[in-house]
Amino acid sequence: MSVDVNDLDVFDADQHFYEPLDAFTRHLDPAHRQAIRWADVEGRTKLLVGDRLFKMIPNPTFDPIARPGALAAYFRGENREGADTATLVGELEPIRPEYRRRGDRIAAMDRQGVTTTLLLPTLALGIEELLHDDPPALHAAFRAFNRWVDEDWGFARDGRIVTAAVMTLADPLQAEADLGWVLERGASCIVFRPAPVMGWGHQRSPADQAHDRFWAMAAEAGVLVAFHAADSGYSRQAADWGERTHFQGYKDSPLTEILSLHIERPIFDTMAALVAHGLFDRHPNLRVATIELGSGWVPELIRRMSISYGKIPQAFRRDPVEAFREHVWVTPFQEDHVAQLVDLLGADHVLFGSDWPHPEGIANPLDFIDQLAGLPDDDVRRIMGGNLRRLLTGT
Repeated sequence: MSVDVNDLDVFDADQHFYEPLDAFTRHLDPAHRQAIRWADVEGRTKLLVGDRLFKMIPNPTFDPIARPGALAAYFRGENREGADTATLVGELEPIRPEYRRRGDRIAAMDRQGVTTTLLLPTLALGIEELLHDDPPALHAAFRAFNRWVDEDWGFARDGRIVTAAVMTLADPLQAEADLGWVLERGASCIVFRPAPVMGWGHQRSPADQAHDRFWAMAAEAGVLVAFHAADSGYSRQAADWGERTHFQGYKDSPLTEILSLHIERPIFDTMAALVAHGLFDRHPNLRVATIELGSGWVPELIRRMSISYGKIPQAFRRDPVEAFREHVWVTPFQEDHVAQLVDLLGADHVLFGSDWPHPEGIANPLDFIDQLAGLPDDDVRRIMGGNLRRLLTGT
């Protein structure tokens, strides 16, 4: 590989902000003020979502916070001595301005060598599971959040930061209205949790035809549909095996770790549903990206789809593997076998994402290029930025 990192047009598919305390409450409809609120719990500031205590993130105020990349070795499986995550994280630090202020983030990107980033939430990724049984409150919370995003970050204010709008399909009509609002304000990426749609007392696939008008709007607008790691509600399945019933970051049990109930299982199921339920057949212009969900699930999904097509080809409009390869882009973890993913999908469908500044991410985003050793220079350029730029800007 002869690519000079200083000569790359780097488009990071996975950077995050840390939400301030008013990210949901600043614009929240007073009729739903109980949906999300802060409270003093045993002397600590905690988040209440509906009538539930938010537990996905140990300190939802994010101050103090772990250093970027502090747990990278842990997530690579390099914790043979069995140290707990608190020990591995080490001393926490005060929250940095670039985690919450746009101008400071751009300055940080300049230092990193990152031209453009897709900016994603942190706290918001755990909200839907706690409000799935109250669709009006859930939509109100996400509407308030997206207003805050538009106000503080902008969806696409310039050529440096593209901020994703957070979506839910809980109420199909509300989802269509919410999508129209963010599209009017320039959103070019919308983000979901990988999970069944829950609301009004029943579950359904995101590819259920009840959502076809939503997907038609997204396809016509050319918006990128992202699925990002979140609380996907799979702790309910873990409970059937005697595990705890809520998702708590960095607290997986041996069983939930082996099953990858919070990462590989939800995205495997979600992508299988999109393909099997014909979403891409009905909306051939849709483009989907999977972010912070790794690529370990991809070989098995392709194997299963290939076998299923061989058994019941009449149940599919076309080869499901071809549909997946045409419509889905995957962001591997730094510990994944990127060359294998390129062999499966082609370099045109692989994205680079650092997960900065999360502790499980990459401390220096451009270090990811080491995972691309042996790939042709053109493939490196595509993965490090060219693919995402074409997806979001068409250039």
